Amino acid sequence: MLINKRFFSVFRTSARGMQAQRIALGAASENIANASTTRTADGSPYAIKRAVHRVSDEEYTRFSDLIAQVDGEMSTKDGRHLSGPTLRTRLHKAELGPTTEIDEKIRLRQEYDPTHPHADADGYVYYPDVNIVEEMAMMVSASRIYEANLSAVQTAKDMIKRTLDI
Repeated sequence: MLINKRFFSVFRTSARGMQAQRIALGAASENIANASTTRTADGSPYAIKRAVHRVSDEEYTRFSDLIAQVDGEMSTKDGRHLSGPTLRTRLHKAELGPTTEIDEKIRLRQEYDPTHPHADADGYVYYPDVNIVEEMAMMVSASRIYEANLSAVQTAKDMIKRTLDI
């Protein structure tokens, strides 16, 4: 029995989502770890990192072409099904297949501490403006999305196993 390649696309999709959330989790944990870092190795202030998910036009076009192929196979006997241009229009508006990059921004807060070795002439020390609660919320969110992708992989594995058992 030949297994269709479409069965395995869920693994690629979930792996990409898990990779994106791993990067987001790493950025948030690095921000927490450097919340009190006044200078980095190169002498500049620590830059807060954010994981940004972006979609390229090429990926977007490839996905819409795939949907156009599937769309031709869809049955429209029942009014509840999306068909033709309606399906394509809704999918074109969705964000699909992001790539994840790290953006860095230097946001500083100042504290008065003339005894600190990195204090300026007025006695102020500049720390990265890291909000620990916000970073923890981002970590929890990334962790939950990672778990959801892992669950999708497990479900797909179970479905393929059951298909092969038949």
